[in-house]
Amino acid sequence: MQDVVLIASLHARHGAEDFERAKGLLTEKGLRVVEAHPVPDKKQMRKRVREAIKSGHKLICVAGGDGSQTSVVGYFAHTDAVLGVLPAGTGNSFAMSLGIAGEIEAAVDVIANGKVAEVDLGKADDKYFANFATIGLSSEIAEETPHGLKAVLGPIAYGVAGIGPMLAHKPFTAKVSWKSNVLELETHQIIVVNGRYYGHEPIAPDQTPVNGTLAFFATSGTTRMDIVRTYFALLRGQQADLRDAHTFYAKKITVKTKGTHQPVSIDGDALCDTPITFSVAPKALRVMVPASFPEGI
Repeated sequence: MQDVVLIASLHARHGAEDFERAKGLLTEKGLRVVEAHPVPDKKQMRKRVREAIKSGHKLICVAGGDGSQTSVVGYFAHTDAVLGVLPAGTGNSFAMSLGIAGEIEAAVDVIANGKVAEVDLGKADDKYFANFATIGLSSEIAEETPHGLKAVLGPIAYGVAGIGPMLAHKPFTAKVSWKSNVLELETHQIIVVNGRYYGHEPIAPDQTPVNGTLAFFATSGTTRMDIVRTYFALLRGQQADLRDAHTFYAKKITVKTKGTHQPVSIDGDALCDTPITFSVAPKALRVMVPASFPEGI
Protein backbone atom coordinates (compact mmCIF):
# COMPACT_ATOMS: atom_id res chain seq x y z
CA MET A 1 0.00 0.00 0.00
CA GLN A 2 1.53 3.31 -1.11
CA ASP A 3 1.56 6.32 1.20
CA VAL A 4 0.23 9.60 -0.12
CA VAL A 5 -0.07 13.15 1.20
CA LEU A 6 -3.17 15.08 0.13
CA ILE A 7 -3.16 18.89 0.06
CA ALA A 8 -6.27 20.62 -1.24
CA SER A 9 -7.09 24.26 -1.87
CA LEU A 10 -10.28 25.39 -0.17
CA HIS A 11 -10.08 28.38 -2.50
CA ALA A 12 -10.73 26.11 -5.51
CA ARG A 13 -14.10 26.07 -7.22
CA HIS A 14 -15.43 23.14 -5.14
CA GLY A 15 -12.66 23.11 -2.56
CA ALA A 16 -14.11 21.44 0.54
CA GLU A 17 -16.22 19.02 -1.48
CA ASP A 18 -13.29 17.99 -3.69
CA PHE A 19 -11.04 17.51 -0.65
CA GLU A 20 -13.41 15.01 0.96
CA ARG A 21 -14.08 13.20 -2.31
CA ALA A 22 -10.40 12.92 -3.14
CA LYS A 23 -9.55 11.63 0.33
CA GLY A 24 -12.22 8.93 0.11
CA LEU A 25 -11.38 7.92 -3.46
CA LEU A 26 -7.65 7.62 -2.77
CA THR A 27 -8.42 5.27 0.10
CA GLU A 28 -10.84 3.26 -2.05
CA LYS A 29 -8.10 2.81 -4.65
CA GLY A 30 -5.79 1.24 -2.07
CA LEU A 31 -3.63 4.26 -1.25
CA ARG A 32 -2.86 5.15 2.36
CA VAL A 33 -3.50 8.85 3.03
CA VAL A 34 -0.93 9.52 5.75
CA GLU A 35 -1.55 13.28 5.80
CA ALA A 36 -4.51 15.32 4.57
CA HIS A 37 -4.49 19.10 4.67
CA PRO A 38 -7.23 21.43 3.40
CA VAL A 39 -5.59 24.85 3.03
CA PRO A 40 -7.22 28.29 2.74
CA ASP A 41 -4.69 29.93 0.40
CA LYS A 42 -1.60 29.41 -1.74
CA LYS A 43 0.73 30.50 1.07
CA GLN A 44 -0.44 27.61 3.24
CA MET A 45 -0.40 25.26 0.26
CA ARG A 46 3.24 26.09 -0.44
CA LYS A 47 4.07 25.60 3.25
CA ARG A 48 2.44 22.15 3.38
CA VAL A 49 4.06 21.00 0.14
CA ARG A 50 7.46 22.24 1.24
CA GLU A 51 7.12 20.38 4.56
CA ALA A 52 5.93 17.19 2.89
CA ILE A 53 8.88 17.12 0.49
CA LYS A 54 11.32 17.95 3.29
CA SER A 55 9.87 15.07 5.36
CA GLY A 56 10.67 12.65 2.55
CA HIS A 57 7.17 11.87 1.30
CA LYS A 58 7.36 10.56 -2.26
CA LEU A 59 3.79 11.03 -3.55
CA ILE A 60 2.07 14.34 -2.85
CA CYS A 61 -1.35 15.03 -4.33
CA VAL A 62 -2.41 18.63 -4.87
CA ALA A 63 -6.06 19.47 -5.47
CA GLY A 64 -6.61 22.86 -7.08
CA GLY A 65 -6.57 24.75 -10.34
CA ASP A 66 -3.69 25.83 -12.57
CA GLY A 67 -2.69 28.58 -10.16
CA SER A 68 -2.45 26.13 -7.27
CA GLN A 69 -0.33 23.71 -9.29
CA THR A 70 2.01 26.47 -10.44
CA SER A 71 2.40 27.79 -6.89
CA VAL A 72 4.03 24.50 -5.80
CA VAL A 73 5.79 22.97 -8.82
CA GLY A 74 8.99 24.82 -8.00
CA TYR A 75 9.32 22.77 -4.81
CA PHE A 76 9.01 19.54 -6.79
CA ALA A 77 11.47 20.64 -9.48
CA HIS A 78 14.53 18.39 -9.74
CA THR A 79 13.59 16.30 -6.68
CA ASP A 80 12.50 12.67 -6.26
CA ALA A 81 9.06 13.75 -5.03
CA VAL A 82 6.14 12.97 -7.36
CA LEU A 83 3.19 15.30 -7.91
CA GLY A 84 -0.31 13.88 -8.18
CA VAL A 85 -2.53 16.41 -9.96
CA LEU A 86 -6.16 16.63 -8.84
CA PRO A 87 -7.87 19.20 -11.10
CA ALA A 88 -10.25 21.28 -9.01
CA GLY A 89 -10.04 24.72 -10.59
CA THR A 90 -11.74 26.73 -13.30
CA GLY A 91 -9.62 25.85 -16.33
CA ASN A 92 -7.40 22.89 -15.35
CA SER A 93 -5.26 23.32 -18.47
CA PHE A 94 -2.21 21.73 -16.84
CA ALA A 95 -4.12 18.54 -16.04
CA MET A 96 -5.35 18.40 -19.63
CA SER A 97 -1.78 18.81 -20.88
CA LEU A 98 -0.91 15.69 -18.87
CA GLY A 99 -3.81 13.75 -20.37
CA ILE A 100 -5.81 13.88 -17.13
CA ALA A 101 -9.57 14.38 -17.42
CA GLY A 102 -11.18 17.17 -15.43
CA GLU A 103 -12.98 14.95 -12.94
CA ILE A 104 -11.54 14.08 -9.52
CA GLU A 105 -12.44 10.42 -10.03
CA ALA A 106 -10.43 10.15 -13.25
CA ALA A 107 -7.47 11.96 -11.69
CA VAL A 108 -7.44 9.64 -8.66
CA ASP A 109 -7.44 6.66 -11.03
CA VAL A 110 -4.35 8.09 -12.73
CA ILE A 111 -2.63 8.48 -9.36
CA ALA A 112 -3.48 4.91 -8.40
CA ASN A 113 -2.94 3.15 -11.74
CA GLY A 114 -0.86 5.48 -13.91
CA LYS A 115 2.89 5.93 -14.18
CA VAL A 116 5.51 8.49 -13.25
CA ALA A 117 6.67 10.76 -16.08
CA GLU A 118 9.32 13.44 -16.15
CA VAL A 119 7.83 16.52 -17.81
CA ASP A 120 9.08 20.00 -18.59
CA LEU A 121 8.39 23.10 -16.53
CA GLY A 122 8.44 26.65 -17.77
CA LYS A 123 10.37 29.44 -16.08
CA ALA A 124 9.50 33.13 -16.05
CA ASP A 125 12.86 34.60 -15.12
CA ASP A 126 13.61 32.39 -12.08
CA LYS A 127 10.00 31.45 -11.22
CA TYR A 128 8.74 28.02 -12.29
CA PHE A 129 5.31 27.66 -13.87
CA ALA A 130 3.34 24.61 -14.89
CA ASN A 131 1.44 25.43 -18.03
CA PHE A 132 1.23 28.95 -19.47
CA ALA A 133 2.28 32.56 -19.05
CA THR A 134 0.58 35.65 -20.43
CA ILE A 135 1.54 39.27 -21.04
CA GLY A 136 -0.85 42.18 -21.44
CA LEU A 137 -4.61 41.89 -21.76
CA SER A 138 -4.95 38.23 -20.69
CA SER A 139 -3.01 39.02 -17.51
CA GLU A 140 -5.28 41.97 -16.75
CA ILE A 141 -8.40 39.84 -17.28
CA ALA A 142 -7.07 37.12 -14.95
CA GLU A 143 -6.42 39.72 -12.25
CA GLU A 144 -9.86 41.29 -12.70
CA THR A 145 -11.85 38.04 -12.51
CA PRO A 146 -13.22 37.56 -8.95
CA HIS A 147 -12.88 34.11 -7.38
CA GLY A 148 -16.59 34.12 -6.48
CA LEU A 149 -17.53 34.69 -10.11
CA LYS A 150 -15.32 31.78 -11.22
CA ALA A 151 -16.97 29.56 -8.60
CA VAL A 152 -20.41 30.35 -10.03
CA LEU A 153 -19.76 30.63 -13.78
CA GLY A 154 -16.63 28.56 -14.33
CA PRO A 155 -14.57 29.52 -17.42
CA ILE A 156 -17.35 31.87 -18.60
CA ALA A 157 -16.36 34.16 -15.71
CA TYR A 158 -13.27 35.27 -17.63
CA GLY A 159 -15.42 36.43 -20.53
CA VAL A 160 -17.76 38.37 -18.24
CA ALA A 161 -14.98 39.98 -16.20
CA GLY A 162 -12.96 40.66 -19.34
CA ILE A 163 -15.43 43.07 -20.94
CA GLY A 164 -14.09 46.09 -19.07
CA PRO A 165 -10.39 45.38 -19.67
CA MET A 166 -11.06 44.60 -23.34
CA LEU A 167 -12.72 47.98 -23.83
CA ALA A 168 -10.03 49.89 -21.96
CA HIS A 169 -6.84 48.07 -22.95
CA LYS A 170 -4.42 49.79 -25.31
CA PRO A 171 -2.07 47.87 -27.61
CA PHE A 172 1.63 47.84 -26.82
CA THR A 173 4.80 47.34 -28.82
CA ALA A 174 6.82 44.25 -27.95
CA LYS A 175 10.28 43.16 -29.01
CA VAL A 176 10.52 39.37 -28.86
CA SER A 177 13.88 37.62 -29.13
CA TRP A 178 14.61 33.91 -29.49
CA LYS A 179 17.61 32.05 -30.89
CA SER A 180 18.96 34.48 -33.49
CA ASN A 181 15.50 35.85 -34.32
CA VAL A 182 13.83 39.13 -33.41
CA LEU A 183 10.13 39.92 -33.84
CA GLU A 184 8.73 43.40 -33.20
CA LEU A 185 4.96 43.72 -33.17
CA GLU A 186 2.11 45.80 -31.84
CA THR A 187 -0.32 43.61 -29.94
CA HIS A 188 -2.74 43.35 -27.01
CA GLN A 189 -1.39 40.14 -25.53
CA ILE A 190 1.26 37.44 -25.69
CA ILE A 191 0.86 33.82 -24.63
CA VAL A 192 3.76 31.48 -23.86
CA VAL A 193 2.90 27.84 -23.20
CA ASN A 194 4.97 25.09 -21.59
CA GLY A 195 2.18 22.51 -21.64
CA ARG A 196 -0.23 21.93 -24.47
CA TYR A 197 -3.42 23.79 -23.61
CA TYR A 198 -4.47 27.38 -23.15
CA GLY A 199 -8.01 26.96 -21.92
CA HIS A 200 -9.45 23.83 -23.49
CA GLU A 201 -7.71 24.00 -26.87
CA PRO A 202 -4.09 23.32 -27.89
CA ILE A 203 -2.17 26.56 -28.31
CA ALA A 204 0.08 25.12 -31.02
CA PRO A 205 -0.23 21.81 -32.92
CA ASP A 206 3.07 20.23 -31.87
CA GLN A 207 3.38 21.58 -28.33
CA THR A 208 3.53 19.09 -25.43
CA PRO A 209 5.03 19.24 -21.93
CA VAL A 210 7.74 16.78 -22.96
CA ASN A 211 9.16 18.31 -26.16
CA GLY A 212 11.73 20.56 -24.49
CA THR A 213 10.38 23.82 -25.91
CA LEU A 214 7.94 26.61 -25.20
CA ALA A 215 5.26 27.65 -27.68
CA PHE A 216 4.75 31.37 -28.41
CA PHE A 217 1.51 32.90 -29.68
CA ALA A 218 0.49 36.50 -30.39
CA THR A 219 -1.47 38.43 -32.97
CA SER A 220 -0.63 41.83 -34.38
CA GLY A 221 -4.22 43.07 -34.65
CA THR A 222 -4.80 46.17 -32.51
CA THR A 223 -8.53 47.01 -32.83
CA ARG A 224 -11.32 45.91 -30.47
CA MET A 225 -12.64 43.63 -33.19
CA ASP A 226 -9.20 42.05 -33.49
CA ILE A 227 -9.33 41.22 -29.78
CA VAL A 228 -12.76 39.61 -30.12
CA ARG A 229 -11.69 37.71 -33.23
CA THR A 230 -8.59 36.37 -31.47
CA TYR A 231 -10.53 35.19 -28.41
CA PHE A 232 -13.14 33.42 -30.51
CA ALA A 233 -10.36 31.73 -32.47
CA LEU A 234 -8.68 30.62 -29.21
CA LEU A 235 -11.96 29.16 -27.98
CA ARG A 236 -12.30 27.14 -31.20
CA GLY A 237 -8.65 26.16 -31.43
CA GLN A 238 -8.32 28.05 -34.72
CA GLN A 239 -5.87 30.74 -33.63
CA ALA A 240 -3.11 29.47 -35.94
CA ASP A 241 -5.39 30.25 -38.91
CA LEU A 242 -5.58 33.96 -38.12
CA ARG A 243 -3.85 36.03 -40.78
CA ASP A 244 -1.92 38.07 -38.21
CA ALA A 245 -0.91 35.17 -35.95
CA HIS A 246 2.69 34.69 -34.86
CA THR A 247 3.57 31.22 -33.56
CA PHE A 248 6.93 29.60 -32.96
CA TYR A 249 8.72 27.15 -30.65
CA ALA A 250 11.85 27.96 -28.65
CA LYS A 251 13.76 26.99 -25.52
CA LYS A 252 14.25 30.61 -24.45
CA ILE A 253 12.17 33.72 -25.24
CA THR A 254 12.81 37.28 -24.11
CA VAL A 255 10.06 39.90 -24.26
CA LYS A 256 10.64 43.63 -23.86
CA THR A 257 7.92 46.24 -24.24
CA LYS A 258 8.37 49.80 -25.42
CA GLY A 259 6.96 52.78 -23.58
CA THR A 260 4.98 50.85 -20.96
CA HIS A 261 5.59 47.90 -18.67
CA GLN A 262 3.01 45.17 -19.24
CA PRO A 263 1.72 42.77 -16.54
CA VAL A 264 2.95 39.18 -16.63
CA SER A 265 0.91 36.30 -15.18
CA ILE A 266 1.71 32.60 -14.81
CA ASP A 267 -1.24 30.22 -14.90
CA GLY A 268 -3.60 33.07 -14.10
CA ASP A 269 -1.66 34.51 -11.15
CA ALA A 270 0.04 37.91 -11.33
CA LEU A 271 3.84 37.69 -11.26
CA CYS A 272 5.61 40.87 -12.39
CA ASP A 273 5.89 43.34 -15.26
CA THR A 274 7.94 43.23 -18.45
CA PRO A 275 10.73 42.82 -19.41
CA ILE A 276 10.73 39.06 -18.88
CA THR A 277 12.66 36.03 -20.07
CA PHE A 278 10.93 32.68 -20.43
CA SER A 279 12.84 29.41 -20.57
CA VAL A 280 12.13 25.71 -20.37
CA ALA A 281 13.41 23.39 -17.63
CA PRO A 282 13.46 19.98 -19.38
CA LYS A 283 12.19 17.00 -17.39
CA ALA A 284 12.17 19.06 -14.20
CA LEU A 285 8.94 17.66 -12.74
CA ARG A 286 8.08 14.08 -11.75
CA VAL A 287 4.32 13.68 -12.03
CA MET A 288 1.69 10.95 -12.24
CA VAL A 289 0.24 10.56 -15.75
CA PRO A 290 -2.00 8.03 -17.54
CA ALA A 291 -0.33 4.81 -18.68
CA SER A 292 -0.71 5.98 -22.31
CA PHE A 293 1.17 9.26 -21.82
CA PRO A 294 2.50 10.99 -23.91
CA GLU A 295 0.52 9.29 -26.71
CA GLY A 296 -3.01 10.47 -27.23
CA ILE A 297 -2.70 13.86 -25.53
